[in-house]
Amino acid sequence: MWFSGKKFRRTRCENIDELLAATNPNEHMVRLLKYKAPVVCYTAVGSDSIRLDLDLDGKHILSHVFKLGEEQEMVKVDGNKIKMTYSLENENTLKQVVKMPDGKTAYFIREFKENEVKMTVTMDGTDLSATVHYEILQ
Repeated sequence: MWFSGKKFRRTRCENIDELLAATNPNEHMVRLLKYKAPVVCYTAVGSDSIRLDLDLDGKHILSHVFKLGEEQEMVKVDGNKIKMTYSLENENTLKQVVKMPDGKTAYFIREFKENEVKMTVTMDGTDLSATVHYEILQ
């Protein structure tokens, strides 16, 4: 994972309003996808795990280690529990499946490129997708 330990911040979104309107997600997801620009860092932990660190407004708000290919429960910042599965498709593509408390499932595919990250978001219940672009901070 060449991107291990590097920090990324969202720079722009495409079609996010349409995707959110079609899927009626919870308010926490809307705020995270539309209004906040967290700094995200994925770090390899051994050969089969990834640590996710999330900073928001200059504060470290989340750190969680995920074993690749294994569904794990995580408590979100708002206290709700979700189930997540991460898989590394190749050196440049990280897939994430998130099962929400309301039964919906969201899919995130992150493509790490030399100067940016492109994340494609899809959700159960719609054929729409959104694209989120990130810049590399370090």
